[in-house]
Amino acid sequence: MDTNICLEAFHGTDNRYVASILKSGFICKPNKQHWLGNGVYFYMDYSLAQWWTTNPTRKFGSNINNAAIIKCNIQTKNKYVLDLRRLKDYTKFVDIYRNEFLPFLFRGELSSIDNEVIDTKTLRCTYCDYINIKYKYKLIIGTFYLPNQPYMPTECGEFFDTFNISYIESQICVFDQSVIISKEKVSIDRR
Repeated sequence: MDTNICLEAFHGTDNRYVASILKSGFICKPNKQHWLGNGVYFYMDYSLAQWWTTNPTRKFGSNINNAAIIKCNIQTKNKYVLDLRRLKDYTKFVDIYRNEFLPFLFRGELSSIDNEVIDTKTLRCTYCDYINIKYKYKLIIGTFYLPNQPYMPTECGEFFDTFNISYIESQICVFDQSVIISKEKVSIDRR
């Protein structure tokens, strides 16, 4: 029996896009260096979506003059989710890379990156796109341990050094927007 996964996720954007997103959905801006492949990105933590609206990179977003947060409820069957927070999914992710994806690279069967010098970010994005297409995932949940992120207070690094407990950032890359069952604009916390 395949159970459903239900997630609450947050997308930071400029207010000028909110009406269009609520009416017609998100527009994926393809980029060869997206973290988890080419899809629409969400934070699982509201405060990170809010932070992103004040610090977007031009490479992955647009200039945000009037910040807005869209809260989405995401629901789909577990078989369509690659959740890298789960050990079984993470080990599958590694095994597919080693046993399927690398042989494609060495044989030159991935035309999108043939004859290119490929950096780690492009390789990761291409691999996530490959796994999405081949295994029909509707979303990937990725985790990132980034102790020096600008949103992380300095004292948290000292805490980690003492207790060895770290904050793990989670992002969701949605490939198939049919998993988004509701979306609404939420107010920005101005504290």
